[in-house]
Amino acid sequence: MADSQSDRPFFSVVMPVYNHAAYVAEAVRSVIKQTFADWQLVVVDDGSKDDSPRIVRELAQNDTRITLIQQVNAGPAVARNAGLERAGGCWLTYIDSDDLWFPDALANYRKFIDEHPDAQFIYGYRHRLDEDGSITELPGEYQDRQTGTAELFQRMYLSHLCVCYRRELLDKAGRYDPNLRSCEDYELYLRISLHCRFAPLGKPTGLRRRHGTNISRQSGFSRMQEAEILRRFVEKYGGAKVLDERAARSRLGKIYYSAGRQYFKAWCFSQAVQAGRIARQFRPSLKNSAVIFFSRLFSPLGKSDGRQMPKL
Repeated sequence: MADSQSDRPFFSVVMPVYNHAAYVAEAVRSVIKQTFADWQLVVVDDGSKDDSPRIVRELAQNDTRITLIQQVNAGPAVARNAGLERAGGCWLTYIDSDDLWFPDALANYRKFIDEHPDAQFIYGYRHRLDEDGSITELPGEYQDRQTGTAELFQRMYLSHLCVCYRRELLDKAGRYDPNLRSCEDYELYLRISLHCRFAPLGKPTGLRRRHGTNISRQSGFSRMQEAEILRRFVEKYGGAKVLDERAARSRLGKIYYSAGRQYFKAWCFSQAVQAGRIARQFRPSLKNSAVIFFSRLFSPLGKSDGRQMPKL
């Protein structure tokens, strides 16, 4: 597949960075070492207070394919949108500043694109780089068939480290929601799923680095935000037209219940009741009723996590 505009890179790679001076050089070098060389890397420093921008600037001095953008801290969604503004490639890819690509990641994408000219969105999978330097190999999800809205609505199985898609999809679906500071990738991929199927690469593309500051911990707030993203997708963005209603209601009921349970575990009983009441609208269950009952019972001992519950 040849690009009709020879001055455009085939791949644009977008990398947001925030206070990752310990990792960003290795992440950038994993792009530099790609065996397929027709790429552009746009690094967006999201207001780092460490040496991250200096490190990237020094690497960019030796490789004109690397561009550094700096902005006031605004979150990963805004940073990725800023990177997309400078991305000129036919295909868009991503890597976070603490992760690593295998040297053949872009070459494997290009080979797949040449063999499947109708592909619009490609996804592989990742392995894990543990804190002691060891690698834990993980199985890929849905690598044996194409997937789409139905599978993605039930589970977020895509990763920035492992996706590649035509830039035209953003013209159809829009860009990252700048108001989100988490789950922004899930929300965008749901919208993209309304315009194409997802094609499995069948190979790992890199390593997700595990360290003390990136280990995700579920909370009532995070689960509530995910629930609100799913609900908005169904009610406002067209998800109801393509999803099985019963399956969608079950998924929403389960995730609102999960939010309530997490709030309960954190002794945020008032918030647990609110989440439980929404869960009951979609999927009544004895477990959810128990969370509501005991949250009310223990409410005098409760507290708040200090954040307003997400509402999209």
